[in-house]
Amino acid sequence: MKTAVVLATALLIGASLAPADSSGKLTVYMGGKPVANESYSIQSADGKIEINGSGAADMGILKITIDQFKVVTDARYHPLEAAAKAQMGKVNMAILTTFSDDKANNKIDSGQGPTSKEDAIHGDDLVINTNLPICAWSMLFPRVKLDSTTPQEFHAYIIGQKEVPLTVTSKGKETVEFDGKSEELSHVAASLPLQEDKTTDIDFWINDAGKIIKAVVPSQSVEVYQQGYAPKPKPAPAEGK
Repeated sequence: MKTAVVLATALLIGASLAPADSSGKLTVYMGGKPVANESYSIQSADGKIEINGSGAADMGILKITIDQFKVVTDARYHPLEAAAKAQMGKVNMAILTTFSDDKANNKIDSGQGPTSKEDAIHGDDLVINTNLPICAWSMLFPRVKLDSTTPQEFHAYIIGQKEVPLTVTSKGKETVEFDGKSEELSHVAASLPLQEDKTTDIDFWINDAGKIIKAVVPSQSVEVYQQGYAPKPKPAPAEGK
């Protein structure tokens, strides 16, 4: 009987982590105006899971093109390799990272020739960038226990930079209103020090498949919406005001 219980528990855990191939498109708003877009796909094969994204952002004086942000993990979402290629203004940046033995080994080229950088990690990290793309966070939610309100501790590796602690809290299901519709979604709050001595809070609303439908970064006045969803319009000002 004990063996059967252990086996059943293992199967349930495996099911909760089972990847589902999907794709999506995100629009990033800052101060209520669309400033960036992302397209991504998630695929699983041969015991590996891969997210591959691209995008572009127009911040006025700064334009960013994300040619690729790719992360490959094993079936338990432990990173194996990653690649990032982007252009910020006139600066081209390329990073190739491999993960093994609790280390991230980077080859970084910012246009002046490649350099190497090794960082110690825990080996179970979510691989992200300091800002865009948001889609990289999609690899976190299959690991989050949505039925527990206790804060859950993870690690995030900011590609080419460092590992930081990541605290995630499930806030339960909420009705979220959009332009022309509303939907019942799971609210997940994340907190991590993206910059030195400064914690960034990010709120995600995901559907039952773990897809990001909405995200908010309050400190940056940033909102993110999945394709097919748009911000609920603000009420028109009262007449005479």
